[in-house]
Amino acid sequence: MRYYPAFLDLQEKSVAVIGGGAVAERKTLTLLACGARVTVISPVLTKKLSYLALAGAIRHRRRRWHPADLKESFLIIATTNDRKANAEIARQAYAASRLVNIADDPARCNVIAPSVIARGDLIIAVSTSGKSPALARRIRRELERSFGAEYGRFLKLLGQVREQVQARIPSMARRRRILQRLVASDLLTLLRQGKTGLAQKRIRRVVGLKGLTLKG
Repeated sequence: MRYYPAFLDLQEKSVAVIGGGAVAERKTLTLLACGARVTVISPVLTKKLSYLALAGAIRHRRRRWHPADLKESFLIIATTNDRKANAEIARQAYAASRLVNIADDPARCNVIAPSVIARGDLIIAVSTSGKSPALARRIRRELERSFGAEYGRFLKLLGQVREQVQARIPSMARRRRILQRLVASDLLTLLRQGKTGLAQKRIRRVVGLKGLTLKG
């Protein structure tokens, strides 16, 4: 099967995580980082999930899942070890036209989770279409050595510049030339070396706008 690559906006979206073990914990932490409203459905939870429930960071339904849990969720993630239950969760989710991910069972998913590298707003996702998560992790580790924290800082600055350039420069061609020059410059090297001040001076010189605001 060939998948269509996409990124989901989960901000304030309801997500059900079925299961309360280590996999559920890992999935939940990732979902919370994306701004999702997470409900974990399981008779028992890991210590970390219990803490999150007590702190009000997640909702906890201390029971087995019900079909109604799926109908009210934008995305369902099943992490149970019960293949029969997982199959029924997938069937019910499909019937309700919901997005569903069944851990370690890509054939029952309409959403699969890639191996991810995050550097601030830079997100690089690696997928083997469910064929080999181990290979996806290996490729991710190789990419992590090439894409350091400086990429996150660079993207943050580029985002600030792009917003101001779009607001103040009418010419699309000129805006494109400025942004392309910044991407092709040595700014990444300067940021990698910790020379943030020099990098900002370089940006201001390339952009050529008075009062350009740069933070971080």
